[in-house]
Amino acid sequence: MSNRISIPYNFTVGESTIIANNFSTHSDWSKTVFNSIKENIVAHLRTQQNNTCCYCKYQLGFDIKQVDIEHIIPKSEYEKFTFENRNLALSCPACNTKKSTKPVLNNPIVNYPTNGTNFKIIHAHYDDYSNHIDIINNCVFVAKSKKGSETITFCELFRLSTVEQKSKAHQTLSPNLLHQLVGELKTADPQDKKELIDIIKDAIR
Repeated sequence: MSNRISIPYNFTVGESTIIANNFSTHSDWSKTVFNSIKENIVAHLRTQQNNTCCYCKYQLGFDIKQVDIEHIIPKSEYEKFTFENRNLALSCPACNTKKSTKPVLNNPIVNYPTNGTNFKIIHAHYDDYSNHIDIINNCVFVAKSKKGSETITFCELFRLSTVEQKSKAHQTLSPNLLHQLVGELKTADPQDKKELIDIIKDAIR
């Protein structure tokens, strides 16, 4: 399990220029001019986070809809931190949606904090996740600190309590599904083979 981000994303000179020329308010985050920068942020943080969500620690998907760049301090609250590299982490869309714009700071700030003291929840860059939350059977989240408790509440991690049952059901079905796909692979034409191989890769990932 990746416990924290040890190396924040480092914006290149060119990226910093693009940001300076195109960013003035948090709503600018959605501008297409930033798309390549976001792709680079995601690629870097996938490695730093072991490709897991910073809040629930579940594996992140590789479709654009299966991973979000999370602003730990909501960009709508402190828009000057929209491109602050220590404010960026990767989360699954569900955790990002549940956390939303809930206030994560204990006290107002002027400059970005240099440690996690002022944060109500686990900070992906500053806090060791395992000091605050234990994950039992990959689905039950147990708080070990107030920060851990707040993170579970903010992101509604208790929503994952049914994952174990879903996982067991998936394990029951998977062998039959994979056997069927491998069988179809033997007689498929080249184009169908490629599609079947992709499906098999996704199933065993």
